[in-house]
Amino acid sequence: MEFKYIAMLAGLLLIAFLLYKEVRRPNRARLIWRILANLVAVGCFVLLIVPIRYETHLKQNPDEIILLTYGTNPDSVAKLKGKKYAFPSVDIKNEKVTLISDLSYLLKSNPNIRKLNIYGYGLSKTELENLRGYQVNFHPSISPNGIVAANWSAKLKTSDVLNVQGTYQNTSNQVIKLVLKGLGKAVDSTIIEAKSNKSFSFKTNPKQIGKAVYELIALQKNDTLAKEPVPVQVGDQTPMKVLILASFPDFEYKFLKNWLYENQYPLAFRSQISKNKYASDFLNLDSINLNQINVSSLKKFDLLIIDEEELAALSPGERSSINIAVNNGMGLLIRVTGSKALTTLSGKSNRFEIPPLKGKTLNLSLTEDHFKFSPLPLEQGLFLKTNQNEQSVITEASGKTLVNSNISGYGKILISTLSSTYNWILSGEKTDYAAYWSKLLANAARKRNDIQSVNIFPQFPVVHQKTRIITDLSAAGKLPTLRVDDVQLSPRQNMELPFQWDALYWPQKSGWTNLQVNQNIEPIYIYDKTDWQALKNQQTLNNTHQFIKNLGTAENNTQLKDVVIEEEISIWWFFAGFLLASSFLWYEARILAV
Repeated sequence: MEFKYIAMLAGLLLIAFLLYKEVRRPNRARLIWRILANLVAVGCFVLLIVPIRYETHLKQNPDEIILLTYGTNPDSVAKLKGKKYAFPSVDIKNEKVTLISDLSYLLKSNPNIRKLNIYGYGLSKTELENLRGYQVNFHPSISPNGIVAANWSAKLKTSDVLNVQGTYQNTSNQVIKLVLKGLGKAVDSTIIEAKSNKSFSFKTNPKQIGKAVYELIALQKNDTLAKEPVPVQVGDQTPMKVLILASFPDFEYKFLKNWLYENQYPLAFRSQISKNKYASDFLNLDSINLNQINVSSLKKFDLLIIDEEELAALSPGERSSINIAVNNGMGLLIRVTGSKALTTLSGKSNRFEIPPLKGKTLNLSLTEDHFKFSPLPLEQGLFLKTNQNEQSVITEASGKTLVNSNISGYGKILISTLSSTYNWILSGEKTDYAAYWSKLLANAARKRNDIQSVNIFPQFPVVHQKTRIITDLSAAGKLPTLRVDDVQLSPRQNMELPFQWDALYWPQKSGWTNLQVNQNIEPIYIYDKTDWQALKNQQTLNNTHQFIKNLGTAENNTQLKDVVIEEEISIWWFFAGFLLASSFLWYEARILAV
């Protein structure tokens, strides 16, 4: 039996005995008062031993913590009041903080935490996902000083241009010189003014074949502020066989033919000189009969370039053969000059015309790579309307499309309204001309490789950190062999995209390493932890700001929490009651009863 029940039973027996004695007492004066006093005295004595407890509902703020992330100013930590948690990457000295390595574990092991105050540069996308349903306040550090955005094509062909673009954020009071260095010498540079954000764009033609690491170097007087690696792979030009069918040999065809020849493209060129009479040239290629275009002759080519007038002049059988070849994988690039389509193949894209502005140049960019070309001296009035089945390839500054593509069977059809890209060469911008046609041909041409693509996440894979490798294979359902150096990876198949596989890998050393996908070798570059630190910090800041903006903290997350609390009546009330009742009984027996 519990002690409280024993105490209550003893109290009942005691009160029964006292009441018996009071009733049998000869002096019956003040009997009612004495009975009440005995009841109060015994009751309060029992409640001194067995206190009264009760439950109450209390509205109070949920538990909140301070989370210190990389970039937190150490001098400001002492001013913060509350429970402080920090990641190991945070340099905190002489402050009482709790180090954590896993945010999700902290939150799960402390379910009362409902509010976080984050300081520093913030959290990664993976860590931010753990904060859904919490109230989050972000106190960001000042924006990092350095390169906060960068982009370049890591895989190039011998005819391609290396274009390194990005943004430098200069928070200092002095100018900074930003230099692109490659193969032991500076190839391009720019000046970043003090207290400014400036976009930069460096261009160069890699001369070497194979792997190379360029560097972006930030200099402030004699100090080197940053030296960021720019790894690039330059491969031999794929022997892409090109067929050009021209209604007449204009300057655009002339310059394109010369460029293809100089860059070792196998080329067959046919131009019409009169009805059913043609002139043909064969460059880097054995001659074949091009008087009649059929499926058999088109199988020998990866890409057909043709103007709309020549396409309309072909016989229905020849156009049918082109359509079959495209469906079987051949690329087709159609040059159009009018607002009305002349054939079914070229009529898949809608067009519109606006009056061209006299003397205005075109500022073109590649939609997919965000590659910006030098201004093209051309008065352009014809543009394309891109629908949901088409993709913009080349756009101008206001977003109007000049080249788009759509899929037809296993091949692609590109429609181009640009008629005079050779103006780049005439104005001395040969690198932009080469970049334009390299990208266009690569986009349209027949896909030959068994591996369609290999993507690495994150953008800068770092030694000893998780890296995700995604590869697309043409043979869907077949388990690929993935190996990085001597490490065999275990690929997982995407259930929705059966041709896509991915694997996780933790690099053990920085620098170039080889990824083997079946029989193909794909070099990948692993960065040091200190590489591109300003860019990573800015990305973390941006991701955290965007997450807070999209979080839309729900009202129930900020409401006061309803907490049930068990409280106890103070024993001093019962002691006072026992003392008063006992004093009355003593006073009545000793003084009043005499």
